[in-house]
Amino acid sequence: MSILHSMYGQAIGDMLGEPVEGMSREEIAVQWRTVTDFISPPSITDDTMMTHLVARSVCEVGVVDRRRIAAEFLKNRVRIPRMGPTTARALSELASDPNFIPTTGTTNGAAMRAPAIAWLCPTEAVVRNTIESSLATHGDPVAIAGACAIACAVSHAINGANVRMTIRAGVCGASKVSVALASRITESVALASRVSLEDAIKTIGCGIETIEAVPAVFAIIAKYPDFKDGVLTAVNLGGDTDTIAGMVGAITGGMPDATIPSGWITACADSVGAMIEESWGCVQRLRDVTV
Repeated sequence: MSILHSMYGQAIGDMLGEPVEGMSREEIAVQWRTVTDFISPPSITDDTMMTHLVARSVCEVGVVDRRRIAAEFLKNRVRIPRMGPTTARALSELASDPNFIPTTGTTNGAAMRAPAIAWLCPTEAVVRNTIESSLATHGDPVAIAGACAIACAVSHAINGANVRMTIRAGVCGASKVSVALASRITESVALASRVSLEDAIKTIGCGIETIEAVPAVFAIIAKYPDFKDGVLTAVNLGGDTDTIAGMVGAITGGMPDATIPSGWITACADSVGAMIEESWGCVQRLRDVTV
């Protein structure tokens, strides 16, 4: 059930952060003081949609294949809300050249959908398959390393690791591709232990760049490993709120003894619930298969 909870955690974080995406912490505070629940009818963004499209692609062919993932994105392109700039450019290239392999792209689009690899792949295969999945749209080492950090953290969380082990797994995953990003995550967690998270984020950043968003995720979970506290903190910090809260939710929602408010699970109804059910079915069919 930890995988299913991670799925709900990711979607809920995305939906909580969606209305305030791009706003600063100060702007959020002026308008809502503190966000403690959904402030508008829950709606997902590209984060949740693309994460589950990755799962669908893997389920259909039984392996992680960047070309098949890209094809799934292209097939559903009109249904993907708020697509990021790097992903949009990559899909335009792929539409004309199915063999296109990106070599650039530093934004967090690969990291945001990385939980799907952790849900479907055994721990020892997570880094290899996350790299393959990332290359559907992102080619910069930092973006790929960020995806590996998130996927490894989710993988360890759903397998029973505590927050310290989960953070360590994320740093290790990042280091397989970018030592610089791994160091940045470590430094961000250390900074958050010395000062308030709000002050730490002023240094770390919380925008759409991987170099900001992924270290911010680990700083947040180090300070607030509880699911509800973690995702709401991510939302109230401002910036790329939907993506950061979605990644925080995927990690903390999958951790041992995580508690997700029942009303928030109920909010994942209709199309969101259908996506989660489909991906959960994929996990049940493929989780014991080496992919």
